[in-house]
Amino acid sequence: MAGARNNTGQIEVTFGYRRHVGGRFVHGCVTLQFDALRPYDFISEARWPASDNYEAAIREAVEETLREFQGHLKSPRVRLIRIEWDDIDSDEGGFRKAAAAATRAAFET
Repeated sequence: MAGARNNTGQIEVTFGYRRHVGGRFVHGCVTLQFDALRPYDFISEARWPASDNYEAAIREAVEETLREFQGHLKSPRVRLIRIEWDDIDSDEGGFRKAAAAATRAAFET
């Protein structure tokens, strides 16, 4: 699932990832805002459950994808606005996949 909202120099993308792998599901859903008019920074405003926090995995996936598309990390500013959490299926891999897909979608929109 992907959705995008676009303002001048800014785009907000929501991407949810859910796959059945082996005997379980893998889940992650993020909303990221990209501001092309600002230098690179990663800011998180997401609320995580007390038990888990995958911001580092999301940041790594965003940075890898930005380098792939731009060849550098000079811009854009990236804000992790919110996540969707599933108590059973959410895991680091799901959030990593969702963040990478949302970043790719920002370049394709």
